[in-house]
Amino acid sequence: MDWHYTAGLAEGLILGIMTAVGTAAIHTGWVPGWERGRVFRPRLWGQGLLLLAVSLALPVIALALAGPTVFWLAACLVGGAGVVVGAALMHRSRRDRRRGSPTTAAS
Repeated sequence: MDWHYTAGLAEGLILGIMTAVGTAAIHTGWVPGWERGRVFRPRLWGQGLLLLAVSLALPVIALALAGPTVFWLAACLVGGAGVVVGAALMHRSRRDRRRGSPTTAAS
């Protein structure tokens, strides 16, 4: 078995799990156990995870469909921007809206 095939299978499996967990967080509010105590807004966290999974898959799919062309370069740039936005959404989901800014100094 070629290592490209194994790497593609592993990436597909990981992206599938990310998509399933993100969809579960959006629809039911379920968050995995290791994230449960830190996430205040599970739907926003799920949206960020789903965007992250799609953004990681976009350049791979574009490379498989079109090869190394300008379309693939554009897909890589859009995917990179999506990774940044998805990570920002996941970060914002960990902040409690009821509290003030976490950088506020105690007096």
